[in-house]
This record gives sequence, C-alpha cells and structure tokens, in this order.
Amino acid sequence: MDLDLDILGYLDPGVTVNIIRDGKVAERRHLELPQRVVDVIKCKNPRCITSVEQEIVHEFKLTDANKKIYRCIYCEHEAKKK
Repeated sequence: MDLDLDILGYLDPGVTVNIIRDGKVAERRHLELPQRVVDVIKCKNPRCITSVEQEIVHEFKLTDANKKIYRCIYCEHEAKKK
C-alpha cells in the first residue's frame, strides 16, 4: 500500500506508524511535521498565482515548527495549523 507519510505527519505529528511485512512489524516510524506539504493546504491569498492558475500545485514550507506555521512558496502567505 502506497501512503504519503508526510500527510499523516501533518495531520498528527508525533504519531507512530508500524510497517508490517509478512505479518510482522518490520519497521516503526515516528512522524513529525514535514518540511514541505504539497496539495494538502490551499492558499487563501486571492492574489496568489495558485488562485488564478489551476494546474499549479499548492506547496507550503514549514517556517516555524514550534508554532506549526507553514508559508506558501509562491506568495509567502501564512497558514497556521491548529
């Protein structure tokens, strides 16, 4: 099964994911906030290029891990994770 662990890390940082192979736990991953998220957060800035161009991906970078603040890579609009 192909999972995007960055999305899981964004939704619930600190979660542990067990990867099972052949009925046994093969690996345990402790997820954190990802440095970049793609097409998870939508930019709310009406002047952002992603508001006008439909094919451009919504990409945000983590700028403050303690406050869980992401910024759009195109317009620097802030998106705070609650």
